Amino acid sequence: MRDVSKQYIYFVRYGLTKYPLVEGVGPYDSPLHPIDGYEAGIAIARRLASMPHPPDVVYSSSLHRAVSTSQLIVHAINRTKETIKIEDGLIEWLTPSLTVEPDGTRLKPRTVQQLMEMTFTEIDPDYKSVNPIAIDQANAPVGAPYFFESEEYLMVRARVTIEKLIDDAKGKNICIVSHTPCAQAMAFYLEGATSLAESKIGPWPLGGITTFSRSLENGDSGKWELDVYADCTHMPGEYKNGLKEWSLPSLSKK
Repeated sequence: MRDVSKQYIYFVRYGLTKYPLVEGVGPYDSPLHPIDGYEAGIAIARRLASMPHPPDVVYSSSLHRAVSTSQLIVHAINRTKETIKIEDGLIEWLTPSLTVEPDGTRLKPRTVQQLMEMTFTEIDPDYKSVNPIAIDQANAPVGAPYFFESEEYLMVRARVTIEKLIDDAKGKNICIVSHTPCAQAMAFYLEGATSLAESKIGPWPLGGITTFSRSLENGDSGKWELDVYADCTHMPGEYKNGLKEWSLPSLSKK
């Protein structure tokens, strides 16, 4: 029986991709590496399933590497029927270096229907993104993702997204499979550090899992506590040591 006195959030970074993402070059929507990427995804999924309080619901970016990892997770936690919720607010940082190829081609995320027509039948077709991508930047709601975002605005987007996802989950344990920029920004918000210098949020390696928890006792929602940051001990081989770290400039700790 699930412990309803506490709520947990697990932020997940996927494993190795088939095609390395080169900033300013791409490709920006690579699938997982067919061996190392899936091996990492299975290790991530097994770790989450073995948690004393595993996730009840999985929210995912629509990019291929994130959805593939989410697919492995929902199978490990035995929640495969319409469990993955594709959330626009978890998309990659919409900055030119991570979304625009040299010829000017811009990242175009797949729709839920397109993903379901691939191999991702575990997606919830009725879920509506709580923070959809804005088409018109001039009229975008505060915190809505849009091309192109500054780092400062990404922090706003992350705050709005995580607040809405927590509300949507209604006390359930949450797994979020996103990208380092967005995950770092959400973690920084939940951490509640008074400054970037005091924050424990830093570079995030492939396969790292970050865990937050809060008390729900007596009907009150307590403060989120950072339990573990970017843990890689579940990862196979040398990836246990935390490889291929990435960070937002403001959280690079340099």
